[in-house]
Amino acid sequence: MYTSETVHRYPRTLIWSIEALCTIVVAISAINLGSVILRYAWSNFGLDQALFLRVPFLVAIVDWIQGPPGQRRIDELTELLPTLWWAAIALLLVILVRNALPTVRTNSQGLLVEFADEWLPIPWENLRAVKVTGDIAGERFVILVQTDRKKLTGWHRLYSLFYRLGWRPGFWVTSSISDFDNLVKTVLSESKRIAHLIDNVKPVQLDEGAPSPLFRFMLGPASFFSQAKATKNNSDNTLTLPDQAMYGEQSAAYAGPVQGVYPARITTLLTWSIIILAGLTVWQYLLYWARFLALELPLIRGVPPFSWVFAQAAYVELVNAYRTNPVPFFGVAGRPDLPQPWWLLISAHLLVLFMIGVLMTLRGLLPTLEARSEGLAVRNLMSNHWFVVPWSHFATFKATEFSEHSQVLLLQIRNAALPWHYRLNSLLYDGSFSRGIIVTSAMDNFQPLLQRALFEVTSIQAKRPPRPNDPPLLQQEARSWLLWLAFMTGAALDQLIEEARDDVKNRAIQTAPLLRAAGSMTWLALPLPLLLLLDMILLRGSVPGLGVFLGAIGLWLVSMLEWPLVSLVSVLLDETGGSGGEEGYRAVYLYPAAQLPRLLPWIALLTLLVAGVPLLLLVVLWIGALAWSFLLAAGLWEKLYGWKGSLSLLGGLLPVLWQLITLLILLLVQR
Repeated sequence: MYTSETVHRYPRTLIWSIEALCTIVVAISAINLGSVILRYAWSNFGLDQALFLRVPFLVAIVDWIQGPPGQRRIDELTELLPTLWWAAIALLLVILVRNALPTVRTNSQGLLVEFADEWLPIPWENLRAVKVTGDIAGERFVILVQTDRKKLTGWHRLYSLFYRLGWRPGFWVTSSISDFDNLVKTVLSESKRIAHLIDNVKPVQLDEGAPSPLFRFMLGPASFFSQAKATKNNSDNTLTLPDQAMYGEQSAAYAGPVQGVYPARITTLLTWSIIILAGLTVWQYLLYWARFLALELPLIRGVPPFSWVFAQAAYVELVNAYRTNPVPFFGVAGRPDLPQPWWLLISAHLLVLFMIGVLMTLRGLLPTLEARSEGLAVRNLMSNHWFVVPWSHFATFKATEFSEHSQVLLLQIRNAALPWHYRLNSLLYDGSFSRGIIVTSAMDNFQPLLQRALFEVTSIQAKRPPRPNDPPLLQQEARSWLLWLAFMTGAALDQLIEEARDDVKNRAIQTAPLLRAAGSMTWLALPLPLLLLLDMILLRGSVPGLGVFLGAIGLWLVSMLEWPLVSLVSVLLDETGGSGGEEGYRAVYLYPAAQLPRLLPWIALLTLLVAGVPLLLLVVLWIGALAWSFLLAAGLWEKLYGWKGSLSLLGGLLPVLWQLITLLILLLVQR
């Protein structure tokens, strides 16, 4: 019988990181809420300046809270509601995140789960389900332990809700907790023991058939976009070119169409992303018109949504200058920094065009496919229209393999058989601009459909004379470094370094690999200049001058400096405190490629910036990009140089520090 008590805790660094994050969120929410309440109090009851001469820095603090001279006054209590709403959401998230990874104690009576610095008892007979989600390698897990409805607290229902839209109370356990395997074995064995002793109690089972889409994605996007398990007829997903001597037999086997459809977890994610972004776009478009009409029609300025224009200091200054008259259509003479009504309409339609491109790209990102005798039929998400691409138009099949059951392919075509936005698929995959279709192994009938496509294309190529410049049809080594590094960072870094070490000459500076690295760094340096341009062209409401474009070019050059500075500093650190400079200048070639995945959160940030999401979410994405940059750099130095401890930490902080400096320059340019 199990009698001893065991305590299972998470690593201190993980818990301290969560505590620090929660503290920062609470502090920011409190400062924001406090400043709004003080502005309301000062607007209605006045500001006592008696302490200004006695307390240092008090004037500066008050000026910061009050904002710029044109800042709108807060006169009504109802105007505090948006800030109160966001503060409540922040506190709710803090409560959930702070208690998401509790310490767990086990004994002969049951479990003790920590929540809000208290212990909640759960007898063994009150356990109802143990659901597990694992990564693609089977090394990391997240488990949801669910109990009777009267156990735990109402907050714990939200953990089941986030896990898989359940409503039974539960708590999470991850594989990073101490003695994870024994904890799971204890839960299962004790539940089985109690079931033998007490009637009407069923032992819980480890349920691997209901994984959490959220945690499956967080544990590794490669797992989210891979097959749940290999089927009997699809146990080997390795693609090979068909045997030309067996064309007749294979042609008979491929008599009918083969259709590939993605599972609901993927189509639902993409569908709701499109719906939300489309809704935000329509809302932003209407707000631009509201701003325009509020400036041109003074009589409606006090009516929502036209009154919302006064939330920005520049619009307040305009309205104060033209209280009873419309603002000049082409703007105020001599004040190009103020919003201009005509440019608001231009910006609104540029915003719509930008978002249409984003939405069309999402619709065609992972389409339904059907291999037919005449070609590959493509149907976009949320569409009933099929595009048929003749087999003769296909040029290459580029493959990136994450694992035995997780692959991504890019099917590139030669001409305009598909809409223009399919060029963005190739751009995402490997930076090329040909029209292409991205296919992942999460698709049903993935292997039969691709083998059918390979058979059809090779059979056509066999009937015509070979072309000297034709690339190989199936390119197993044409990997997408962006996707591979994002989904399988460790394996991708190992391969990247191994390929660099195969060439001894890479220890010195060479022109060809240097130009390839410069190409990757060109993309990495684009986000901040694009952020400046999108802000000045679409969001400010005023015509951008030549200085904005010159500033964007200068910001791009400053961002490019990250490459030589970080990589050369790493070389110096390795010579003095690492391996003694055995790797030479390989870091110069490897660093840009290793940092490519940080483009993904930046793409999301720029899209959501244009869509008008709250600033807090944009800050979270920016912090995520910095954190990913740190992890990628630290992983590169660890695998390339063997750095550990403080040296690895310093190496990971190098790109973060430079990106913070670049962001500071951006803020100065925007002033």
